[in-house]
Amino acid sequence: MTKKIDFERIFKTMKRYLKNFFKILPNVVVPLLIMVFIQNYFGANHSVIGIILIFVCMLKVNELKSIKTYAQMSFMLIVIAILASIASLNIYTSIVLNLVIPFIIIYLTTAKQKESNYFLYGYEFIMFQSYPISISEIPLRIVAIIVALGIGYIYMKIYNRKAKIDENIVSDFDLVVYNIKHIKKELNFKVPRIRFAVRTAFILWITCVFMDLITDRTIRSYWLPLITYSCLEIDNQKQKSKLLAQIGGATLGIGIFILIFHWIPTHALLVFMAIAFTALFSVDNQYLKKAIGTILGMSFVIPSFGEVGAILLRYVYVMAAIFIIAIFEYLRIVVRKIECQIAQ
Repeated sequence: MTKKIDFERIFKTMKRYLKNFFKILPNVVVPLLIMVFIQNYFGANHSVIGIILIFVCMLKVNELKSIKTYAQMSFMLIVIAILASIASLNIYTSIVLNLVIPFIIIYLTTAKQKESNYFLYGYEFIMFQSYPISISEIPLRIVAIIVALGIGYIYMKIYNRKAKIDENIVSDFDLVVYNIKHIKKELNFKVPRIRFAVRTAFILWITCVFMDLITDRTIRSYWLPLITYSCLEIDNQKQKSKLLAQIGGATLGIGIFILIFHWIPTHALLVFMAIAFTALFSVDNQYLKKAIGTILGMSFVIPSFGEVGAILLRYVYVMAAIFIIAIFEYLRIVVRKIECQIAQ
């Protein structure tokens, strides 16, 4: 007996999704407009702060209790942007900082109750490296970030004025201060998040330095560390799920991209990005998230590589990221076995 299609359930799901989509849309559109503003007045190399602001609006809005809290988070973002800018100066700064900074970010910004809290700051560190500048341009980048974050704060206070703020949530800055004060107690290799910080630092170090050695520093060269970073998790089961989703999502995303990109004019790229980013935060399914991420990433490099080149490049980087993570997972298992043997 064939199963009847539950149209009522499908309709309710679509209604819920669309409601969520339009609620999220301003949190994407405003940062993208800020990105355009920064690009026009400060230069394209600094406009990436608009993309970072999207993640701030989506991930941090319920934690911003006051202007003090926002200023503290802004200070952290500025410091990380400066470190990323220094890392992108040459291969030597890249070798040093891409090993040290990811570990520090994960250690300082996470706790047992906030295991994924590092994501925004690590993502920013990678993204700003993909837009390298000279050391003399760093002051201009700082001003651009301050302006962007200032406009972003005004928007968030107006749009989210009715949002419920959880007063019990520990701010990221307070968490950093706590972890610094308790470094002797917290910095223990037996703690899962410390192991994860070490593993992530080594993986990002390898991917970032490798891409610096073989390619020019453009957004396409940072696909490998970005894809790798987005698949890493403290929990091993979650990481396996993300890896499977990355393979399936990349395949689905490339298929959708081939079907729709011919119909998108170049001048409508910003509108396309707004829709894609909003859809990314509107869905819960990991496969769909990875598919949308794939479409977004490929849309940036079409002008340089063409459609076929972008497709091949994306798939090569996805498979390379999975291969690197698999090697480190194998090494993790080997280390655990050795530890168990020593303990016996």
